[in-house]
Amino acid sequence: MKKIRLIGVVCMIAALAAGCGTQKEENAENVQSAEERYAEGDSLKQAGLGALAILYDDSVWTYDESQGGDSGMAFTAKDGSLLGISCSKETLYQHPLDMINISSQLNAAYEGFTELEAPTPVTVQGEEWYEWIYRYEEDGVSTIALQRFYSKNYYAYTMSYIVEEKNYEANRNEALKVMNSAVMSVPDNAENEQKAAEFLVGEWDLGESGWLVLHDDFTYEWYQDGSKDEKNMHKGTYSGDVANETFGFTEGEGVYLVLFPEVLYADGKEGRTANAKYDYAISLEQQPDGTYQMINASTFAMYSMTRKK
Repeated sequence: MKKIRLIGVVCMIAALAAGCGTQKEENAENVQSAEERYAEGDSLKQAGLGALAILYDDSVWTYDESQGGDSGMAFTAKDGSLLGISCSKETLYQHPLDMINISSQLNAAYEGFTELEAPTPVTVQGEEWYEWIYRYEEDGVSTIALQRFYSKNYYAYTMSYIVEEKNYEANRNEALKVMNSAVMSVPDNAENEQKAAEFLVGEWDLGESGWLVLHDDFTYEWYQDGSKDEKNMHKGTYSGDVANETFGFTEGEGVYLVLFPEVLYADGKEGRTANAKYDYAISLEQQPDGTYQMINASTFAMYSMTRKK
């Protein structure tokens, strides 16, 4: 039987910025009930990784101390299936669909990589995760991965059930019980987000790049030209910060802006943008002509912003 490993299979983020810390497993106490409840008499224990706490049945899953460390933990079943959890604190805000896109690009290197089910939002203990299922081959063995992705500001979490295809159904429900028990307590960044919004809220003329409108309820519209034609624009939600190590600025020097587009209109036809998020850095040093400079973190495209309202 092929031994499935957490490292090299759970492709969540290209590089882990910082570990989250594994909590010592203990008897389950003070954890909210899962949507799919365990049966009375199940041998439950609690384990945690960073701000995530789960319940698991140790008659099914054995904690594997050899895998994970500060950024992950793993459990194995008798048939060799793996239940893995990984987390990181990144240097830019995260979005589950962006995490999945990165994972898809990395997993494409595996022979026979095929998406079985497209990413779908699922609610777990009041929090939104995205579930994604795919197949790939490793050393000639067909393997299925059922993964769930979660993010909140800089924090990213992935839960994965990874197993040889012939054994997929055997512990699928047991894996989902663990995933459905996940309780999150990720710290927010509300104070800095509000500080960023104090600068960002308003209507911004971006010249040839259109017109960006940022509202105080953290929604936005980006029109492709100054006429604010709704037939050519994208809109969604946004967030931000007043300090960011990636861009190299502290509070008072710049503002980090991240857009989470939800819908795109091109010639009046509804669609989606190429990415689930877009990251920008804005310098607070005002130019002689009254503009502010903004740069896209991925493409390095530069924008001159003029506040109009």
